[in-house]
Amino acid sequence: MPNSVDAPPFHIRIARVIVSIVVLVPVTVFVGYGGCLVLTVLAKLGGPDPTTDDGDLLRDRLFDWPDRNRKVMRTDGTTPLPLRP
Repeated sequence: MPNSVDAPPFHIRIARVIVSIVVLVPVTVFVGYGGCLVLTVLAKLGGPDPTTDDGDLLRDRLFDWPDRNRKVMRTDGTTPLPLRP
Protein backbone atom coordinates (compact mmCIF):
# COMPACT_ATOMS: atom_id res chain seq x y z
CA MET A 1 0.00 0.00 0.00
CA PRO A 2 1.77 3.20 -1.13
CA ASN A 3 1.96 6.28 1.11
CA SER A 4 -0.06 9.32 0.24
CA VAL A 5 3.21 11.31 0.33
CA ASP A 6 5.94 10.08 -1.98
CA ALA A 7 9.32 9.65 -0.31
CA PRO A 8 12.37 10.87 -2.18
CA PRO A 9 14.40 8.22 -3.96
CA PHE A 10 16.92 6.20 -1.97
CA HIS A 11 20.00 7.86 -3.48
CA ILE A 12 18.67 11.31 -2.48
CA ARG A 13 18.11 10.15 1.10
CA ILE A 14 21.61 8.64 1.28
CA ALA A 15 23.09 11.86 -0.11
CA ARG A 16 21.28 13.89 2.56
CA VAL A 17 22.61 11.64 5.34
CA ILE A 18 26.17 11.88 4.02
CA VAL A 19 25.96 15.67 3.70
CA SER A 20 24.58 15.90 7.24
CA ILE A 21 27.46 13.84 8.62
CA VAL A 22 30.10 15.71 6.62
CA VAL A 23 28.74 19.08 7.79
CA LEU A 24 27.75 18.33 11.40
CA VAL A 25 30.84 16.42 12.56
CA PRO A 26 33.32 19.26 11.87
CA VAL A 27 30.91 21.84 13.29
CA THR A 28 30.49 19.80 16.47
CA VAL A 29 34.25 19.31 16.87
CA PHE A 30 34.95 22.99 16.21
CA VAL A 31 32.35 24.16 18.72
CA GLY A 32 33.56 21.66 21.33
CA TYR A 33 37.23 22.53 21.06
CA GLY A 34 36.44 26.19 20.47
CA GLY A 35 34.55 26.36 23.75
CA CYS A 36 37.45 24.73 25.58
CA LEU A 37 39.90 27.20 24.04
CA VAL A 38 37.71 30.17 24.94
CA LEU A 39 37.45 29.01 28.57
CA THR A 40 41.22 28.45 28.73
CA VAL A 41 41.97 31.93 27.39
CA LEU A 42 39.46 33.51 29.75
CA ALA A 43 41.02 31.69 32.70
CA LYS A 44 44.48 32.94 31.74
CA LEU A 45 43.33 36.53 31.19
CA GLY A 46 40.83 36.57 34.05
CA GLY A 47 43.01 38.58 36.38
CA PRO A 48 44.39 37.75 39.80
CA ASP A 49 43.30 34.70 41.74
CA PRO A 50 41.02 35.42 44.69
CA THR A 51 42.61 35.02 48.10
CA THR A 52 41.27 34.24 51.55
CA ASP A 53 41.54 36.47 54.60
CA ASP A 54 44.80 34.70 55.50
CA GLY A 55 46.33 35.48 52.10
CA ASP A 56 46.17 31.91 50.80
CA LEU A 57 44.90 31.28 47.29
CA LEU A 58 41.23 30.34 47.40
CA ARG A 59 41.64 27.56 44.83
CA ASP A 60 44.31 25.87 46.98
CA ARG A 61 42.09 26.14 50.06
CA LEU A 62 39.10 24.68 48.16
CA PHE A 63 41.29 21.88 46.84
CA ASP A 64 42.14 20.86 50.43
CA TRP A 65 38.51 21.15 51.62
CA PRO A 66 37.42 17.51 50.96
CA ASP A 67 40.39 16.14 52.91
CA ARG A 68 39.60 18.30 55.91
CA ASN A 69 35.97 17.21 55.86
CA ARG A 70 37.03 13.57 55.55
CA LYS A 71 39.05 13.88 58.75
CA VAL A 72 35.93 15.08 60.57
CA MET A 73 33.83 12.22 59.19
CA ARG A 74 36.41 9.63 60.28
CA THR A 75 36.11 10.82 63.88
CA ASP A 76 32.29 10.53 63.77
CA GLY A 77 31.99 14.27 64.13
CA THR A 78 33.86 14.55 67.41
CA THR A 79 36.33 17.07 65.98
CA PRO A 80 35.07 20.53 65.09
CA LEU A 81 33.88 20.92 61.53
CA PRO A 82 35.86 23.43 59.46
CA LEU A 83 33.04 25.77 58.51
CA ARG A 84 34.91 27.81 55.93
CA PRO A 85 37.30 26.75 53.23
